[in-house]
This record gives sequence, structure tokens and C-alpha cells, in this order.
Amino acid sequence: MFKRISQQLFENSIRSAYTKRFKQKGAAAEGVFWASRLSQTARFDHLLAQITAREKGARIQLADIGCGYGALWNFIQNTERFQHFGYRGYDINSAMISYCKQHFADGEQRFQLGRQPADRPDYAVFVGTFNLCHCDDYSLWQDYILRQMALSWKQVNKGMAINVTSLPQAKIHNDIFYIQPEKFKSLLERHFGRTYASPTRYVDNDATFIIQK
Repeated sequence: MFKRISQQLFENSIRSAYTKRFKQKGAAAEGVFWASRLSQTARFDHLLAQITAREKGARIQLADIGCGYGALWNFIQNTERFQHFGYRGYDINSAMISYCKQHFADGEQRFQLGRQPADRPDYAVFVGTFNLCHCDDYSLWQDYILRQMALSWKQVNKGMAINVTSLPQAKIHNDIFYIQPEKFKSLLERHFGRTYASPTRYVDNDATFIIQK
């Protein structure tokens, strides 16, 4: 009961914050609380490269959880070395999904309101999805992250990938959730499966994790 109430409160806060920010900043990195377009692109590149290396360049279908205004799909479309990725985007924010449906030529089919894949993708990816923290209790927000990831874990064929802000000591600071990489890796392995961790290339205080079935 408490977890259901917590999730509802978190998600109401998330929708409100992102809708307001999106109206102010528009379809840009800053419009979804990214520090810059450069750091956003670096995270995309590193996460997709890590999956590519694990899967030896095979065709991969992605479910982008927390897709925002579709920046990852735009990046894939415009990056030749990542053309082996198929894509569907999901978000709990109706304003974001409405934008994606209108902005992309195939948006009606490619983007959907939701918190988990509607089909059976190879990987679910969470790129910075949980960095902005809507809670001052570290354990409570961490539990929320794991519960959201568990929804996708049931659906994926091969695994998940997540990108998270990190520091030597886990904490919440200025509304940003920071994990301690080694401890977070162990947590993911306990809850899901084999986990591979790496510092996100060209982004300070950031880590990327690939979890495989």
C-alpha cells in the first residue's frame, strides 16, 4: 500500500516538473533537465556502444523508457554506426508522447504512453531517466528505480541498460540522485542478472550499466 502511494506521489511530481520544464525550454536537452546537449549525446553514444559491443553488432530492438521528446531516437536516426537499432519510446508524460507523435513521421506507431514495454524488445534502456530525484529519501527513490526496472525486466528478451549519475559516495544532492557505482552494480546483479559497469565516456560523475539475462 505504501509503495503504491509513493509511486503515485513520485509520478505526479515527475509529470508536473517535466511538463512545466518542457513548456519553458521546449524540445531540447535543457527541456528535460539535462545539463547540456553535449552530455546528453555522450550518454546516448556510450550506452549504445556498450550494447553494440555486448551483442557484436547484431540487430537490436530497444524500448526507451522515459523517452521524453524522442532525443534518443533522433540520435539513432542520425548516427550511421547505430543503424542496427530498432526503437520504441515510452513515457508517463502525455505532453512528451503527444509531441513525439506529432514531430516524428512514424510517431503514432513508435511512441506510447507507459512505464514499460508493450511488446518484447531485446533491451529496455533508461538513459538518465531517474537522475532527477523527486524524493529526499535515498532508499525510497532507489526502491522506486528498482521497481520500475523490474517491470521492463519481465518483458525484455536480452537485457536492460541504465545510465545514472554517480559519486564515490551515494547521496541525493540538489535534487540529483547519485549512486556509488560498485554498490549499485551489486544491487542490480542481486535483483536482475549479470551486470557490466563502465564510467560514461566524456561525462563526469556518471556511470552506465548493462544487465543481461
